[in-house]
Amino acid sequence: MDLQEKIKSVFPHQVVRKGISNNLKTSIKLPVYVLEYLISQYADQGLSDEEVIEKVKSVLNKHYIMPEDKNKIKDAIKTDGSIVIIDKLMVDVDLNKDMYIGTLNTAGLKDILVDEEWIRKYKGLLEGGMWGLVRLERNEDSTKFPVMIGKFSPMQVSTDEMDDFIAKRAEFTRNEWLDLLINSIGLNPDKFDFRQKLLILLRVIPHCETNYNLIELGPRETGKSYTYNELSPYSLLVAGGKATVPVLFYNLTKKEVGLVGTWDVVAFDEVANVKFDDPQGPAMLQTYMESGNFARNNMRVEGKASMVFVGNIDNPLQIWEQGGNLFMTLADELQTPAIIDRFHYYLPGWEMKKMKTENYSSDYGFISDYFSKILHDFRKRGYADIMDQYFILDSSLSGRDTKAIKKTMSGLLKLLHPDLNVTKEEIQEYLEFAMEGRMRVKEQLKRRGGLEFFGANFRYVDKESQMAKQVFLKEMVNGAGSMIAPLDIGEVYTVITKEDRMFPVKIETNVITGGGTYQITGRPSAEAKETIKNVYNYVKSNSGNMGIASIIEENTFATQLIDENASGGNTEIGSAFYLSMISVFLKKPLKSKTVILGSMTVNGNLVKTTNLYEKLEYIVEQGAKIVYVPIANQPDTITMPGDIWSKISILFYGSAEDLMRKVFELE
Repeated sequence: MDLQEKIKSVFPHQVVRKGISNNLKTSIKLPVYVLEYLISQYADQGLSDEEVIEKVKSVLNKHYIMPEDKNKIKDAIKTDGSIVIIDKLMVDVDLNKDMYIGTLNTAGLKDILVDEEWIRKYKGLLEGGMWGLVRLERNEDSTKFPVMIGKFSPMQVSTDEMDDFIAKRAEFTRNEWLDLLINSIGLNPDKFDFRQKLLILLRVIPHCETNYNLIELGPRETGKSYTYNELSPYSLLVAGGKATVPVLFYNLTKKEVGLVGTWDVVAFDEVANVKFDDPQGPAMLQTYMESGNFARNNMRVEGKASMVFVGNIDNPLQIWEQGGNLFMTLADELQTPAIIDRFHYYLPGWEMKKMKTENYSSDYGFISDYFSKILHDFRKRGYADIMDQYFILDSSLSGRDTKAIKKTMSGLLKLLHPDLNVTKEEIQEYLEFAMEGRMRVKEQLKRRGGLEFFGANFRYVDKESQMAKQVFLKEMVNGAGSMIAPLDIGEVYTVITKEDRMFPVKIETNVITGGGTYQITGRPSAEAKETIKNVYNYVKSNSGNMGIASIIEENTFATQLIDENASGGNTEIGSAFYLSMISVFLKKPLKSKTVILGSMTVNGNLVKTTNLYEKLEYIVEQGAKIVYVPIANQPDTITMPGDIWSKISILFYGSAEDLMRKVFELE
């Protein structure tokens, strides 16, 4: 039995041929889960795909009403007394009038009287609304509510089929089940490799995990927003624009919880345009992404919605290799380290294929509404601790790192192994995948220079073998980063720490004939100016011994701080500035991928560098291979993890002259 036959045999009433819905959705603006509900009504009648399409179109032509047809609906009710339409019915409770009042989403009709009978049958009407066949009738008993619901037939699954779903997972191998899930999302599994399939499933985790924070930035037309707009009636895609606190969080006037309390997933599309019109908005978002609650008017409000941000970013790998900001698409107010640190996973959208016709499924997959109901119900269950049977995360990882990794693991297990019949090897595979997405967030925070984000080692230990394994990002190839370009004469890289942040600084020194002094540009701080003055005076006072007295007297040394993060520099640039002058004297450049740490006084005494381990981690990431460190820092290396020595050559120097001889290999 091939996979298609097995799917149809095991799930005879829960699957549909995705090729039919893909054909229909190109011309009909209805959610896929509604189209597939209609398709499923004819699936067991032995009809061809073309015949099913015609049947569905016939139903839609008769009952699906566009917003511009609002007056036709009213006329039909006035003339005939009733009309049956396909629409989304949302119901509010009016306590003052002791009534249920309905709104029809597409038709644009409001103030519709809804009998309690339908509320008791279909609770979803109060929980964001439900699509269905709606019989509208004239209400002769009220002039204020002239229209009422005569009958409602949902086009959404409302029964609990979770246990059956879990039990039937055992009928499939892992790869068969994975392909069934990819088909269910509407994509052709034959067009994606295993890693890409897992990334596609990552888009689904917000539907089955509460309060899951996901960001996906990548090229256009890769299907980033499809999962949140089409797959589930419990998900809302918010188009780019202003995000208001009342709509998203809490409306003080109406005393109603906003979107985060109504939907399973709130996804922001085109995130470059998402901005808050209230200065409290980003702070409330930050709190909500951390704890799932927020304060409003002295109240603590809870929400379960997962937050998803999707948007476009050009040349992401080039941005990565140049040490750039992969969150640059977000509005400035959302690029704070505090908000970024709350993302559980950064999905590398640049690895996803463009959505061409051949990438869409034509085979059997779960009916979208059935699948979305399963995902919705899974939000009540937790699978996060399964990995603890076999693996231990490194103690250097923060609480947020651990939480993010475990939530991703939980989502993957719910999707791929809902019966928890999973091997240790499979758990290890998912663990590394989960760690990678969180690591991508952490690496970006480190690039911003925040010292609190350094020291996290994305490593885990096998409980049985006690073997440790380090996780790396796919894009972290050797030689990537901002410190790999060949250095010209007078150019030196260093890294400083200032106000609990890390800053890379490049120093460039050139000579200008005449003057016998120095200049410094690049908006240096007072500390940087004083340090350069001291080092210059040290070199000048020792110029006779160095044989460069005439060069010092006959030239002006023009130094520029290439300081993209506008730190202004500080005392830690001293040794790098010293070497940039020596490079000019010798007319020799430093070797590429070399970084100089430390400083010196006006007397040439060395000053040890601070936060050595964090700096070394950063320097490794930026592609450097050699770093020179003051000898006073040697004790700091005793407690460092041993793997740092395999990534970079750490060379110590005991004096300014020692540094000069070692860097330029002088006898």
